[in-house]
Amino acid sequence: MTTPTPATSAGRPMDVHREAALLDATLDLLAEVGYERLTLTAGCERAKASTKTMYRRWANKDELVAAALRRAAYRVVDQSADVTATGSLRGDLLHNLVPTGGAQVQPSTQVPLRPAGHTPDDGSVGGMTKELVRLHHARLAETVLGWARERGEVGDDADPVLLADLARAAILHQVLVADGQVDAAFVESLVDRILLPVLTSRQGGDAQ
Repeated sequence: MTTPTPATSAGRPMDVHREAALLDATLDLLAEVGYERLTLTAGCERAKASTKTMYRRWANKDELVAAALRRAAYRVVDQSADVTATGSLRGDLLHNLVPTGGAQVQPSTQVPLRPAGHTPDDGSVGGMTKELVRLHHARLAETVLGWARERGEVGDDADPVLLADLARAAILHQVLVADGQVDAAFVESLVDRILLPVLTSRQGGDAQ
């Protein structure tokens, strides 16, 4: 997994496994109780670590939560880094737009996309998360449209930037505004009602 660079360098180095345990425990608690009710003591208890160990690395709750959000954001991109070919544009979109290849978005992976009011006031976290989301959808769009061109499903004018923008906007709206799940049913509706009609409109027929 990609290892994010910590926001601060305060404190002594910590064992990577202990650090991962503390960050994962923090993510779990964020999903369960939210930022306001999350306590450092609860995080340490869940990670089976002492508060002294935690303070060696992070000065306060905001620093710990910011680091946990970075870990979650990188995990989302890592889990979706490999784009799978299914043999058709529709199949490629359906398979690769559903997080983790078919599972619903889990609470811990939704944490980076929650409104800023539920997270520490760290603009760098929000900016980094937006960039990672953009990177993922840009990579997916370039790859699946490249395969679709080779199969003759779309023309050379099929725009990967438009595909990435449409997919990202719909998914973020589903999570942030509608407070819904990005599951197989949602992705199928997105692909069949929006993405395929836009991408194949100049082809004079449906995608396979």
